[in-house]
Amino acid sequence: MKKYLLLLIMACFTVSAANAQEIYKEVVRLKTNAETLMNDTTKNMDVRKVACFKNDALYYLIDKAADTPDFSELELGKQANAMIEFVNTFIKRLSQEKKKKDKNIILATYKNATTSNPLFSDPEKEVTYGYVDNEKYITQFSLDTDWVKALQTIKK
Repeated sequence: MKKYLLLLIMACFTVSAANAQEIYKEVVRLKTNAETLMNDTTKNMDVRKVACFKNDALYYLIDKAADTPDFSELELGKQANAMIEFVNTFIKRLSQEKKKKDKNIILATYKNATTSNPLFSDPEKEVTYGYVDNEKYITQFSLDTDWVKALQTIKK
C-alpha cells in the first residue's frame, strides 16, 4: 500500500513539474512571438513598438522570476497573460477614442495602474520606468508591474 501511495505522490509531482514546464515554455513562446513581430519590417511601426514593449515586459518577467525563489511558473503564466490582456485592452480602448483629451485620460489611467502596482519593487527605476513618459511609445508602462493587480485596477 505504501508503494502505491508513494508512486501516486511521485506521479503527481511529475505532472506538476510537466505543467510548470509547459507554462514556462508558453511564456517563452509569447516572448518569441512578440520579438518576431517587433522585428517584422512589413508591419506598421506602432504595431512593432507595442510588440517591443510586450517582448521587454516578458523578458523582464522571466528574468526577475528566475531571481525570485518563491515565484512559481504558475505565477509567471498568470502575470504574462494579464500583461498581454492589459496591453491589448489598452490598445483597443485607445483606438475607440476620438478626442485627444479622452485618449490622455486612458493613457494616464493605464500608466498609473502599472506604476502603482509593482511586483518586484525593483529599485532600478531607470530600467523599470524606461517606457514611462517615453513619448515614442504609446505603451508608457512600468516593467515592474503586478499585471494581475493592474488589470483588476483598470477593470473597476
